[in-house]
Amino acid sequence: MRSNFFFSALEDHSRPPFQIGRETEADTLTSSILQDRSKIVAITGPNATGKTLLWMHFLKTKGIALAEHTEVISLNWPSSAIPSVGRTTKLVVIEDLSYDFTQELTGHISSLLQNHSDKQFILVGASANFIEKFSPNTHIRLGALSHAGSQQLLLAAFESMLSDVDIAKVTEFAKGSPYLMNLVATRLNRRDENIDSVLTSLTEDLRYKSIFHELKTDKNAQQIIQVESDIRVINGRLLEAIQRDSNAIHALTPRQFEEFVAELMEKRGYKVDLTKATRDGGKDLIIANNLDIGNFIYYVECKKYSPTNPVGVNLVRELAGTVLTDRVTAGIMVTSSYFSPDAIKFSNQIKHQLSLIDYIKLKEWINKCGQ
Repeated sequence: MRSNFFFSALEDHSRPPFQIGRETEADTLTSSILQDRSKIVAITGPNATGKTLLWMHFLKTKGIALAEHTEVISLNWPSSAIPSVGRTTKLVVIEDLSYDFTQELTGHISSLLQNHSDKQFILVGASANFIEKFSPNTHIRLGALSHAGSQQLLLAAFESMLSDVDIAKVTEFAKGSPYLMNLVATRLNRRDENIDSVLTSLTEDLRYKSIFHELKTDKNAQQIIQVESDIRVINGRLLEAIQRDSNAIHALTPRQFEEFVAELMEKRGYKVDLTKATRDGGKDLIIANNLDIGNFIYYVECKKYSPTNPVGVNLVRELAGTVLTDRVTAGIMVTSSYFSPDAIKFSNQIKHQLSLIDYIKLKEWINKCGQ
């Protein structure tokens, strides 16, 4: 039922940037309710993927006129307590439609839908199969945010407040959950905790154990977390073209070259974070390698140069300095060209902290991806 809690929650939780990465779903919900006048819209997905935030965001931004005529029914009570719907109500949101809890409520919910043909309904729950029983006109299925969506959300939320390394840590921790990212942001905005203590305390908090478990076991989320839907212009056809003719690399823009290197790194088994296109500081990519003996983080800088233009020692020194300052494991510089003798000599002095990948080595990676 509609309550003061509903409107306070609307104010507290649907603010930007926590709808970043859900633009398509938000547009679908808006068009279904306002343009198509759909009788029943379903929003389903694992816990902590932003189902409630989605419809709240809609009512605050696009469905403002509906907000005062909306009732929210939460099924955290016995079936006998399901309230009647008000005569002036236009939209009913039924929350917490979990499969186990609502089996006995199927008849009650069906009756509610049939007896109010003049009203619209949003059904919200974890079990897509169960909610399909009510034949929704539109079914919005939420999974974990894509890797790129998670990064965009965090970059917008914290701006310069978090380093690239910390953004990578939060992205890995949250597994694409807007709810968990919201929790981390709230804690860090207090400015009395550091990133590591926040992540540790949340990981050990029993209240969130089920969320971590569900995100780990959800196959849909696992596919999305692998950066498959990252913001890239590189695709399978372009990769195939470059495999046929490695000289095609020289037709890429600098940003496309960064994205292409990110794709190659992923195919080699790394988790890759692509930093902002406008961001400087010696790291175009951040890659993680999780082994039994520990977690390793590498900065990758990409230099899209013409074949006759070598990468000089100054750029290599800058990357080495950034690696040292940020205390990450090592740095990797990748180029479409080659490295000057001084750059190679310098890297050999710190070869355990810095690797240079020239055009010849890059072609080896490309060939291995095609095998």
